Amino acid sequence: MKVTVKVDSTACITAANCVGVAPKFFRIGEEPYVEVLNRDGAAEGTFYTYEATKEEYELLVESADSCPTQAIDVLEDE
Repeated sequence: MKVTVKVDSTACITAANCVGVAPKFFRIGEEPYVEVLNRDGAAEGTFYTYEATKEEYELLVESADSCPTQAIDVLEDE
């Protein structure tokens, strides 16, 4: 399934809960917000679309749910 992850950089307070839940998908870089990582671990900024397994999708949703400011959206693309 295709899944798009978006981080609202204005809402993100870099609590890093998402990094703790899914370090393969998120990191804290030099920006004042969490960055989304691609499959190779390179930062893609605040937006990226994955071809995700069901387990990866569930992990991304858990990461979004862990965000204290709800700055992460995980959207299943059709």
